[in-house]
Formats: sequence, C-alpha cells, structure tokens
Amino acid sequence: MSLKIIGGEFKNRSLKTPKGEQTRPTLAVMRKAVFDILQTDVEDVHFLDLYAGSGAMGLEALSRGASHATFVESNRNAFRCIEENTRLLEVQDRCTLMSYDVQLALKKCAKENLRFDIVYADPPYLPGAKLRLLEELLLFFDTHPILNPGGRIFLEEADPATLEADSFPLSTLKFTDTRTFSRSTLHQFRRERIL
Repeated sequence: MSLKIIGGEFKNRSLKTPKGEQTRPTLAVMRKAVFDILQTDVEDVHFLDLYAGSGAMGLEALSRGASHATFVESNRNAFRCIEENTRLLEVQDRCTLMSYDVQLALKKCAKENLRFDIVYADPPYLPGAKLRLLEELLLFFDTHPILNPGGRIFLEEADPATLEADSFPLSTLKFTDTRTFSRSTLHQFRRERIL
C-alpha cells in the first residue's frame, strides 16, 4: 500500500507499510482530519503514537513541527517499518521506538515520568476487544499524569462507534467531540485537571 506524508516538512515523502492484515495504516483522510483539528498546536509538542503501525501519525506530527514522537508497536514487521521510516526521513534523534504491548509501554512511560502533549491511538479492529482496549486507554490516561495539562487524546475506531465517549466516566479528562470520517470514528478528549 502506498502511503505518503500529507503536510509539513516531509510532504509527499513515501513511507514503508507493513505487509499482511495485522496492521491497518491510518487513512490520509483521518490523518488530515487530526492535523486540521490541531493546526498549529502541533508545534514543539511531544507526540505519542500508540498501535503505531507504519508510524504515519507520529511521522506526520514530526513533519508538522512536533519536537519528539514516541512510537509504540508490538508487531515485529510493523516495528521494522517504523525503524526504516525514521531512517528514511532522518528523524531518529527526534524519536523513541518501543516494541512493547501498549499497556506495558504506558506503564513504562509512567514509571519513567514521561509526559506527552498529544496521544493518538488506533487499536486493532478486533471483534469484541476494541471497546475494551479503548476503555482501558481512557482509564489509564485519566488516572496517570503522562498527559500534560491541556493535552489531547485522539481515539480511532471503526464506524459505527462502540465507545460511548460522551458518557464515559472520567475525572481528569474531558470529552471534546466525536466525528466520523469515511469508515472510521474519531473521539477526542482533553486533560482538564492535573492529577
């Protein structure tokens, strides 16, 4: 599958994508939507790309001015694509690559007191498991201070959505909105209160 950076310093540069059905690259329409929402708010941020696949979201963030991107991907083929893509764009010094399960990686980030400004998560579309993964992510970020005050979380899932984002019980995160693009739904939350 052909995948290109759609804006910023690396616009139109091609990215390697993993072969097989285990990962699914984030569509250009979704990447454009996220960065249209963020606009200039991506400058100098620390971006966390969970279930990173090819790394397209984090690399798009770097292309648009993010100071650092952390990629979390447990699939070996996808992880190798991220390594190759960071080399192709010569951004290795602005990247942290974690070949872990997402929950393990998040615990490691919390233990090391890492902080992020923007988080993007696109868990695999596994029947029955997707909702649980989304809820686990929200609960983790709601109860751990790795998202900076004012920071944003974007959660992607297949349409129709299963997460009842506007009624999910949260104490430090606030639901912002849910939008549908093509066959995907995007939920947005913001850190409202410091832990």
